Amino acid sequence: MAKNVENVENTEYQEPITKEEMQDEIAINESAILRALTDQSQHDDRVETIEVLFGKTRFRFRIRPLSEKEWDKCRERNTKYQKNRRLGGMRLPESTNTTGYHSDLIYTATVDEDKAKLWDNQKFWSAVNAVTGTDMVDKLIPYAGKKQQVVERIEMLSGYGDESEADYEEAVKN
Repeated sequence: MAKNVENVENTEYQEPITKEEMQDEIAINESAILRALTDQSQHDDRVETIEVLFGKTRFRFRIRPLSEKEWDKCRERNTKYQKNRRLGGMRLPESTNTTGYHSDLIYTATVDEDKAKLWDNQKFWSAVNAVTGTDMVDKLIPYAGKKQQVVERIEMLSGYGDESEADYEEAVKN
């Protein structure tokens, strides 16, 4: 919220916001921010339905955005670490199981109701000797390209690729 904007020789000049104006801005937004923090239903609309063709059978499931912590947990579970003696025993990533990582992301992002019916379905597990829900993701979405497409949709829902660099800088400034 700039006080005065003057156009001097085609250059915009914005006076800095005073401390009082900044406090007013925060006070105005405080109730909206509190509502956003406590109202989980604001995120319910960020769900997308994915359709997959498995053999001749078509099935659908819904995905939701993932938090940064959920992304990190999926990455951690699928990354093999090795201690490096030269760096004082510091653990460094050695390799990442991309197949497991993608399956874990899909499993974690699936809406709980669909997860129970599809990935955690004990009848399905018995039929294909699966042990976990992520095993079922591998069985029902066996192709790398399709899995990658689903992961890209999860990324978009989670905010990756939402804004260009210029949009991000503008949002941070404001």
